[in-house]
Amino acid sequence: MFKQIRTSQIRHLASSLPLKTFGLIILFISISSGCASTYKTHSTQESMQEIQVLEDNKLGVDGLGGARVVELTPDGKQILVASADDNSLAIFDVDLNFKLTFNQVFKNNSTIYGLEGAVSLVVSSDGRRIYVVSYYDSALAIFEQDDQGTYQFKRAIRDGLPYDEVFSDKESIKTKDKLGLLGAYDIAITTDNSQLFIASVASNAVTIFDIDTKGDVVFNHVIRDSDDNEYGLGGAVNVTITPNDSQVMIAGYNENAITIFNRNTTGVLKHSQTLINGKEGVKNMISPQGLATSPDGKYLYAACGEGNAIIVFARNDQGRYSYIQSISNSDDTSGLGGAGYVTTSPDGTHVFVASESDNVVVTLAKLNDGKLKIISTLKSEGIKKDDERNGAASVYVSPDGKHLLVTTGKGDSLIVYKLH
Repeated sequence: MFKQIRTSQIRHLASSLPLKTFGLIILFISISSGCASTYKTHSTQESMQEIQVLEDNKLGVDGLGGARVVELTPDGKQILVASADDNSLAIFDVDLNFKLTFNQVFKNNSTIYGLEGAVSLVVSSDGRRIYVVSYYDSALAIFEQDDQGTYQFKRAIRDGLPYDEVFSDKESIKTKDKLGLLGAYDIAITTDNSQLFIASVASNAVTIFDIDTKGDVVFNHVIRDSDDNEYGLGGAVNVTITPNDSQVMIAGYNENAITIFNRNTTGVLKHSQTLINGKEGVKNMISPQGLATSPDGKYLYAACGEGNAIIVFARNDQGRYSYIQSISNSDDTSGLGGAGYVTTSPDGTHVFVASESDNVVVTLAKLNDGKLKIISTLKSEGIKKDDERNGAASVYVSPDGKHLLVTTGKGDSLIVYKLH
Protein backbone atom coordinates (compact mmCIF):
# COMPACT_ATOMS: atom_id res chain seq x y z
CA MET A 1 0.00 0.00 0.00
CA PHE A 2 1.10 3.57 -0.58
CA LYS A 3 2.38 4.78 2.78
CA GLN A 4 1.55 8.20 4.10
CA ILE A 5 4.47 10.59 4.22
CA ARG A 6 6.20 10.47 7.59
CA THR A 7 3.47 8.10 8.73
CA SER A 8 1.00 10.81 9.72
CA GLN A 9 1.47 13.57 7.16
CA ILE A 10 -0.11 14.37 3.85
CA ARG A 11 -3.33 12.67 2.93
CA HIS A 12 -3.36 14.51 -0.45
CA LEU A 13 -3.52 13.23 -3.36
CA ALA A 14 -6.37 17.25 -4.92
CA SER A 15 -15.56 24.15 -8.62
CA SER A 16 -18.57 23.11 -9.26
CA LEU A 17 -19.13 24.01 -12.83
CA PRO A 18 -22.04 26.27 -13.51
CA LEU A 19 -25.06 24.18 -14.40
CA LYS A 20 -25.23 24.58 -18.15
CA THR A 21 -27.50 22.90 -20.62
CA PHE A 22 -24.96 20.20 -21.39
CA GLY A 23 -24.34 17.26 -19.08
CA LEU A 24 -21.42 17.23 -16.70
CA ILE A 25 -19.55 13.98 -16.16
CA ILE A 26 -17.97 13.53 -12.74
CA LEU A 27 -15.44 10.79 -12.02
CA PHE A 28 -14.39 9.58 -8.62
CA ILE A 29 -11.15 7.60 -8.58
CA SER A 30 -10.73 5.79 -5.33
CA ILE A 31 -7.77 4.13 -3.77
CA SER A 32 -8.29 0.59 -2.18
CA SER A 33 -10.62 -2.22 -3.53
CA GLY A 34 -10.64 -4.17 -6.71
CA CYS A 35 -14.36 -4.47 -11.69
CA ALA A 36 -15.46 -2.48 -14.55
CA SER A 37 -19.06 -2.62 -13.52
CA THR A 38 -22.12 -0.47 -13.65
CA TYR A 39 -23.86 0.26 -10.38
CA LYS A 40 -27.58 0.64 -10.27
CA THR A 41 -27.98 4.27 -11.17
CA HIS A 42 -29.30 6.63 -8.59
CA SER A 43 -29.52 10.35 -8.14
CA THR A 44 -27.37 12.31 -5.74
CA GLN A 45 -27.60 15.99 -4.90
CA GLU A 46 -27.75 18.52 -7.71
CA SER A 47 -29.27 15.85 -10.02
CA MET A 48 -25.94 14.05 -10.09
CA GLN A 49 -26.29 10.52 -11.37
CA GLU A 50 -23.80 7.74 -10.86
CA ILE A 51 -23.51 5.90 -14.16
CA GLN A 52 -20.37 3.73 -14.15
CA VAL A 53 -17.83 2.25 -11.78
CA LEU A 54 -14.52 0.73 -12.85
CA GLU A 55 -12.58 -1.20 -10.21
CA ASP A 56 -9.02 -2.43 -10.20
CA ASN A 57 -8.44 -6.05 -11.26
CA LYS A 58 -12.07 -6.61 -12.26
CA LEU A 59 -13.31 -7.27 -15.80
CA GLY A 60 -9.96 -6.50 -17.39
CA VAL A 61 -9.31 -3.19 -15.65
CA ASP A 62 -5.83 -2.59 -14.26
CA GLY A 63 -3.76 0.30 -12.94
CA LEU A 64 -6.19 1.72 -10.38
CA GLY A 65 -4.46 0.37 -7.27
CA GLY A 66 -3.91 3.41 -5.12
CA ALA A 67 -5.07 5.83 -7.83
CA ARG A 68 -3.82 9.31 -6.96
CA VAL A 69 -4.54 11.76 -9.76
CA VAL A 70 -6.41 11.77 -13.05
CA GLU A 71 -6.27 13.97 -16.13
CA LEU A 72 -7.79 14.10 -19.59
CA THR A 73 -5.62 14.30 -22.67
CA PRO A 74 -6.02 17.60 -24.56
CA ASP A 75 -8.15 15.95 -27.27
CA GLY A 76 -10.51 14.58 -24.59
CA LYS A 77 -10.20 11.03 -25.94
CA GLN A 78 -8.24 9.43 -23.12
CA ILE A 79 -8.01 9.55 -19.33
CA LEU A 80 -4.65 9.20 -17.61
CA VAL A 81 -4.32 7.89 -14.05
CA ALA A 82 -1.23 7.83 -11.84
CA SER A 83 -1.54 5.09 -9.21
CA ALA A 84 0.76 4.76 -6.22
CA ASP A 85 -0.02 1.20 -5.10
CA ASP A 86 0.11 -0.20 -8.64
CA ASN A 87 3.22 1.91 -9.39
CA SER A 88 1.62 2.71 -12.70
CA LEU A 89 0.29 4.99 -15.39
CA ALA A 90 -3.09 3.70 -16.62
CA ILE A 91 -4.83 4.89 -19.77
CA PHE A 92 -8.57 4.67 -20.51
CA ASP A 93 -10.34 5.48 -23.77
CA VAL A 94 -13.38 7.77 -23.67
CA ASP A 95 -16.17 7.50 -26.25
CA LEU A 96 -18.62 10.21 -27.31
CA ASN A 97 -21.00 9.25 -24.49
CA PHE A 98 -18.15 9.32 -22.00
CA LYS A 99 -18.13 5.59 -21.49
CA LEU A 100 -14.70 4.54 -20.25
CA THR A 101 -12.81 1.54 -21.58
CA PHE A 102 -9.46 0.28 -20.30
CA ASN A 103 -6.70 0.75 -22.88
CA GLN A 104 -3.28 0.01 -21.38
CA VAL A 105 -1.18 0.27 -18.25
CA PHE A 106 2.52 0.90 -17.64
CA LYS A 107 4.02 -0.60 -14.49
CA ASN A 108 7.53 -0.85 -13.12
CA ASN A 109 9.35 -3.83 -14.65
CA SER A 110 12.71 -4.67 -16.20
CA THR A 111 12.31 -2.08 -18.97
CA ILE A 112 9.97 0.49 -17.40
CA TYR A 113 11.12 2.26 -14.25
CA GLY A 114 10.54 5.41 -12.23
CA LEU A 115 6.92 4.66 -11.25
CA GLU A 116 7.28 3.32 -7.71
CA GLY A 117 4.71 5.32 -5.76
CA ALA A 118 3.44 7.30 -8.78
CA VAL A 119 1.60 10.30 -7.35
CA SER A 120 1.12 13.01 -9.96
CA LEU A 121 1.23 13.69 -13.70
CA VAL A 122 0.88 16.32 -16.38
CA VAL A 123 0.42 16.02 -20.14
CA SER A 124 1.86 18.40 -22.74
CA SER A 125 -0.60 20.74 -24.45
CA ASP A 126 -0.20 18.86 -27.74
CA GLY A 127 -0.85 15.54 -25.97
CA ARG A 128 2.38 13.99 -27.24
CA ARG A 129 4.08 13.52 -23.86
CA ILE A 130 3.06 12.48 -20.37
CA TYR A 131 5.23 13.27 -17.37
CA VAL A 132 4.74 11.25 -14.15
CA VAL A 133 6.45 11.83 -10.80
CA SER A 134 6.92 9.12 -8.19
CA TYR A 135 7.35 9.40 -4.45
CA TYR A 136 9.32 6.22 -3.70
CA ASP A 137 11.40 6.17 -6.89
CA SER A 138 12.02 9.92 -6.49
CA ALA A 139 11.79 10.13 -10.25
CA LEU A 140 10.35 11.81 -13.31
CA ALA A 141 9.10 9.22 -15.82
CA ILE A 142 8.52 10.34 -19.40
CA PHE A 143 6.13 8.77 -21.93
CA GLU A 144 5.85 9.76 -25.58
CA GLN A 145 3.46 8.98 -28.43
CA ASP A 146 4.81 6.88 -31.30
CA ASP A 147 3.87 7.35 -34.97
CA GLN A 148 0.60 5.48 -34.36
CA GLY A 149 -0.34 7.77 -31.48
CA THR A 150 0.24 5.11 -28.80
CA TYR A 151 2.13 6.11 -25.69
CA GLN A 152 5.46 4.41 -25.02
CA PHE A 153 7.83 4.67 -22.07
CA LYS A 154 10.81 6.82 -23.04
CA ARG A 155 12.99 7.20 -19.96
CA ALA A 156 13.11 8.20 -16.30
CA ILE A 157 15.23 10.86 -14.61
CA ARG A 158 16.33 10.14 -11.03
CA ASP A 159 19.29 9.94 -8.68
CA GLY A 160 18.58 6.24 -8.18
CA LEU A 161 18.72 6.30 -4.38
CA PRO A 162 16.79 3.54 -2.54
CA TYR A 163 13.69 4.85 -0.80
CA ASP A 164 14.59 3.34 2.58
CA GLU A 165 17.73 5.47 2.52
CA VAL A 166 15.91 8.55 1.23
CA PHE A 167 13.41 8.46 4.08
CA SER A 168 15.82 7.44 6.84
CA ASP A 169 16.59 11.04 7.86
CA LYS A 170 20.30 10.39 7.41
CA GLU A 171 22.31 13.57 7.02
CA SER A 172 24.50 11.87 4.40
CA ILE A 173 21.58 11.67 1.94
CA LYS A 174 21.84 15.42 1.34
CA THR A 175 25.18 15.07 -0.44
CA LYS A 176 23.68 12.44 -2.77
CA ASP A 177 20.60 14.50 -3.61
CA LYS A 178 21.71 16.01 -6.91
CA LEU A 179 18.35 16.53 -8.63
CA GLY A 180 16.14 17.62 -5.74
CA LEU A 181 13.62 14.87 -6.55
CA LEU A 182 13.63 12.94 -3.27
CA GLY A 183 10.03 12.19 -2.41
CA ALA A 184 8.81 13.80 -5.65
CA TYR A 185 5.14 14.61 -5.10
CA ASP A 186 3.74 17.06 -7.64
CA ILE A 187 4.49 18.42 -11.10
CA ALA A 188 3.45 21.39 -13.22
CA ILE A 189 4.15 22.34 -16.84
CA THR A 190 4.14 25.73 -18.53
CA THR A 191 1.49 26.38 -21.17
CA ASP A 192 4.14 26.60 -23.89
CA ASN A 193 5.67 23.23 -22.83
CA SER A 194 9.06 24.87 -22.21
CA GLN A 195 9.55 23.99 -18.54
CA LEU A 196 8.58 21.47 -15.87
CA PHE A 197 8.50 22.15 -12.13
CA ILE A 198 8.56 19.35 -9.54
CA ALA A 199 7.86 19.75 -5.81
CA SER A 200 9.62 17.15 -3.66
CA VAL A 201 8.82 16.48 -0.03
CA ALA A 202 12.08 14.89 1.15
CA SER A 203 14.32 17.28 -0.80
CA ASN A 204 12.35 20.27 0.51
CA ALA A 205 12.75 21.73 -2.94
CA VAL A 206 11.37 22.63 -6.32
CA THR A 207 13.27 21.35 -9.36
CA ILE A 208 13.22 23.06 -12.75
CA PHE A 209 13.63 21.13 -15.99
CA ASP A 210 13.77 22.72 -19.45
CA ILE A 211 12.12 21.08 -22.46
CA ASP A 212 14.03 21.76 -25.66
CA THR A 213 12.64 22.08 -29.18
CA LYS A 214 13.07 18.33 -29.75
CA GLY A 215 11.04 17.54 -26.66
CA ASP A 216 14.01 16.39 -24.61
CA VAL A 217 13.91 17.12 -20.88
CA VAL A 218 17.05 18.81 -19.57
CA PHE A 219 17.86 19.44 -15.90
CA ASN A 220 18.13 23.17 -15.17
CA HIS A 221 18.55 23.65 -11.42
CA VAL A 222 17.10 23.07 -7.95
CA ILE A 223 15.78 25.66 -5.50
CA ARG A 224 16.05 24.27 -1.97
CA ASP A 225 14.50 25.47 1.25
CA SER A 226 17.99 25.87 2.68
CA ASP A 227 19.01 28.29 -0.07
CA ASP A 228 17.27 31.25 1.58
CA ASN A 229 15.67 31.71 5.00
CA GLU A 230 12.79 33.53 3.32
CA TYR A 231 11.72 30.35 1.53
CA GLY A 232 9.03 28.08 2.96
CA LEU A 233 9.75 24.92 0.97
CA GLY A 234 9.91 22.45 3.84
CA GLY A 235 7.87 19.42 2.80
CA ALA A 236 7.22 20.84 -0.68
CA VAL A 237 4.10 18.95 -1.75
CA ASN A 238 2.39 20.94 -4.48
CA VAL A 239 3.40 23.27 -7.29
CA THR A 240 1.22 25.36 -9.57
CA ILE A 241 1.79 27.99 -12.26
CA THR A 242 -0.31 31.04 -13.06
CA PRO A 243 -2.21 30.87 -16.37
CA ASN A 244 0.21 33.28 -18.06
CA ASP A 245 3.28 31.38 -16.75
CA SER A 246 4.49 34.48 -14.89
CA GLN A 247 4.53 32.99 -11.38
CA VAL A 248 5.30 29.65 -9.74
CA MET A 249 3.85 28.75 -6.31
CA ILE A 250 4.95 25.92 -4.03
CA ALA A 251 3.08 24.65 -0.96
CA GLY A 252 5.38 23.91 1.97
CA TYR A 253 3.43 21.38 4.03
CA ASN A 254 5.86 21.35 6.95
CA GLU A 255 6.19 25.13 7.15
CA ASN A 256 2.54 26.15 6.75
CA ALA A 257 3.71 28.31 3.89
CA ILE A 258 3.34 29.11 0.20
CA THR A 259 6.47 30.35 -1.58
CA ILE A 260 5.92 32.44 -4.70
CA PHE A 261 8.46 33.08 -7.45
CA ASN A 262 8.14 35.48 -10.35
CA ARG A 263 9.12 33.91 -13.68
CA ASN A 264 10.40 36.04 -16.57
CA THR A 265 10.05 35.33 -20.28
CA THR A 266 13.30 33.35 -20.35
CA GLY A 267 12.14 31.08 -17.54
CA VAL A 268 14.29 32.53 -14.75
CA LEU A 269 12.72 32.53 -11.27
CA LYS A 270 13.04 35.28 -8.66
CA HIS A 271 11.55 35.08 -5.17
CA SER A 272 8.56 37.37 -4.74
CA GLN A 273 7.06 36.55 -1.35
CA THR A 274 6.28 33.80 1.12
CA LEU A 275 2.80 33.55 2.61
CA ILE A 276 2.96 32.08 6.12
CA ASN A 277 0.23 31.02 8.49
CA GLY A 278 -0.17 33.52 11.34
CA LYS A 279 1.51 36.37 9.49
CA GLU A 280 -0.15 39.29 7.71
CA GLY A 281 -3.58 38.09 8.77
CA VAL A 282 -3.32 34.57 7.30
CA LYS A 283 -5.50 32.13 9.26
CA ASN A 284 -5.95 28.35 9.28
CA MET A 285 -3.26 27.74 6.64
CA ILE A 286 -1.99 24.67 8.45
CA SER A 287 -0.31 22.08 6.23
CA PRO A 288 -1.26 23.44 2.79
CA GLN A 289 -1.53 20.56 0.33
CA GLY A 290 -3.29 21.80 -2.80
CA LEU A 291 -2.93 25.07 -4.72
CA ALA A 292 -4.84 26.55 -7.64
CA THR A 293 -5.20 29.94 -9.27
CA SER A 294 -8.29 31.43 -10.84
CA PRO A 295 -8.32 31.42 -14.67
CA ASP A 296 -7.70 35.19 -14.72
CA GLY A 297 -4.80 34.86 -12.28
CA LYS A 298 -6.35 37.25 -9.75
CA TYR A 299 -6.90 34.75 -6.95
CA LEU A 300 -4.89 31.99 -5.29
CA TYR A 301 -6.63 29.15 -3.44
CA ALA A 302 -5.00 26.84 -0.90
CA ALA A 303 -6.52 23.62 0.45
CA CYS A 304 -5.13 22.90 3.90
CA GLY A 305 -5.30 19.37 5.26
CA GLU A 306 -4.59 19.94 8.94
CA GLY A 307 -6.33 23.31 8.98
CA ASN A 308 -9.46 21.70 7.51
CA ALA A 309 -9.80 24.83 5.45
CA ILE A 310 -9.76 26.58 2.10
CA ILE A 311 -7.79 29.85 2.03
CA VAL A 312 -8.25 32.66 -0.50
CA PHE A 313 -5.62 35.23 -1.52
CA ALA A 314 -6.07 38.16 -3.91
CA ARG A 315 -3.33 39.31 -6.30
CA ASN A 316 -2.61 43.00 -6.81
CA ASP A 317 -1.22 44.72 -9.90
CA GLN A 318 2.35 44.24 -8.64
CA GLY A 319 1.87 40.47 -8.49
CA ARG A 320 1.77 40.21 -4.71
CA TYR A 321 -0.88 38.35 -2.78
CA SER A 322 -2.87 39.30 0.30
CA TYR A 323 -5.11 37.16 2.48
CA ILE A 324 -8.84 37.80 2.11
CA GLN A 325 -10.64 34.74 3.47
CA SER A 326 -10.49 31.43 5.30
CA ILE A 327 -13.35 28.92 5.38
CA SER A 328 -12.84 26.05 7.80
CA ASN A 329 -14.88 23.36 9.52
CA SER A 330 -16.90 24.88 12.35
CA ASP A 331 -20.29 24.62 14.01
CA ASP A 332 -22.01 25.82 10.86
CA THR A 333 -19.53 24.59 8.22
CA SER A 334 -18.51 21.04 7.39
CA GLY A 335 -16.93 19.11 4.55
CA LEU A 336 -13.40 20.56 4.70
CA GLY A 337 -11.85 17.94 6.96
CA GLY A 338 -8.55 16.95 5.37
CA ALA A 339 -8.98 19.41 2.50
CA GLY A 340 -6.15 18.40 0.22
CA TYR A 341 -6.82 19.45 -3.36
CA VAL A 342 -8.48 22.40 -5.07
CA THR A 343 -9.34 23.44 -8.60
CA THR A 344 -11.61 25.88 -10.41
CA SER A 345 -14.16 25.75 -13.17
CA PRO A 346 -12.83 27.03 -16.52
CA ASP A 347 -14.77 30.29 -16.18
CA GLY A 348 -13.62 30.78 -12.59
CA THR A 349 -17.11 31.09 -11.13
CA HIS A 350 -16.82 27.95 -9.00
CA VAL A 351 -14.19 26.19 -6.94
CA PHE A 352 -14.02 22.50 -5.97
CA VAL A 353 -12.23 21.19 -2.90
CA ALA A 354 -11.54 17.49 -2.32
CA SER A 355 -11.59 16.69 1.42
CA GLU A 356 -10.13 13.33 2.27
CA SER A 357 -11.06 13.06 5.96
CA ASP A 358 -14.65 14.17 5.43
CA ASN A 359 -15.00 12.02 2.27
CA VAL A 360 -16.59 14.83 0.28
CA VAL A 361 -16.13 17.18 -2.62
CA VAL A 362 -17.14 20.70 -1.65
CA THR A 363 -18.52 23.11 -4.23
CA LEU A 364 -18.00 26.83 -3.64
CA ALA A 365 -19.23 29.81 -5.64
CA LYS A 366 -16.97 32.83 -6.18
CA LEU A 367 -18.68 36.03 -5.11
CA ASN A 368 -18.20 39.48 -6.65
CA ASP A 369 -15.61 40.47 -4.04
CA GLY A 370 -13.53 37.36 -4.73
CA LYS A 371 -14.55 35.52 -1.58
CA LEU A 372 -16.06 32.04 -1.69
CA LYS A 373 -19.34 30.63 -0.44
CA ILE A 374 -20.05 26.92 0.05
CA ILE A 375 -23.09 25.91 -1.97
CA SER A 376 -23.00 22.11 -1.71
CA THR A 377 -21.10 19.02 -0.64
CA LEU A 378 -21.12 15.60 -2.27
CA LYS A 379 -20.45 12.29 -0.56
CA SER A 380 -20.72 9.43 -3.00
CA GLU A 381 -22.41 6.18 -2.04
CA GLY A 382 -19.36 4.61 -3.62
CA ILE A 383 -17.24 5.90 -0.75
CA LYS A 384 -17.43 3.89 2.46
CA LYS A 385 -18.40 6.31 5.21
CA ASP A 386 -16.63 4.45 8.01
CA ASP A 387 -13.39 3.69 6.21
CA GLU A 388 -10.86 6.46 6.80
CA ARG A 389 -8.92 5.34 3.73
CA ASN A 390 -11.79 6.23 1.43
CA GLY A 391 -11.69 10.01 1.19
CA ALA A 392 -11.79 12.42 -1.73
CA ALA A 393 -8.14 13.01 -2.62
CA SER A 394 -8.05 15.21 -5.72
CA VAL A 395 -10.30 16.95 -8.20
CA TYR A 396 -9.74 17.90 -11.86
CA VAL A 397 -11.91 19.85 -14.29
CA SER A 398 -11.48 19.28 -18.01
CA PRO A 399 -10.63 22.32 -20.14
CA ASP A 400 -14.01 22.23 -21.91
CA GLY A 401 -15.80 22.51 -18.58
CA LYS A 402 -17.88 19.40 -19.19
CA HIS A 403 -16.05 16.92 -17.04
CA LEU A 404 -14.98 16.76 -13.44
CA LEU A 405 -12.63 14.00 -12.34
CA VAL A 406 -12.14 13.20 -8.67
CA THR A 407 -9.86 10.70 -6.94
CA THR A 408 -11.01 9.25 -3.65
CA GLY A 409 -9.14 7.55 -0.85
CA LYS A 410 -8.32 3.87 -1.06
CA GLY A 411 -11.12 2.30 -3.09
CA ASP A 412 -9.04 1.40 -6.16
CA SER A 413 -11.94 2.40 -8.37
CA LEU A 414 -13.15 4.95 -10.87
CA ILE A 415 -16.70 6.15 -10.31
CA VAL A 416 -18.46 8.12 -13.03
CA TYR A 417 -21.27 10.58 -12.40
CA LYS A 418 -23.37 12.63 -14.75
CA LEU A 419 -24.77 15.98 -13.71
CA HIS A 420 -27.85 17.18 -15.56
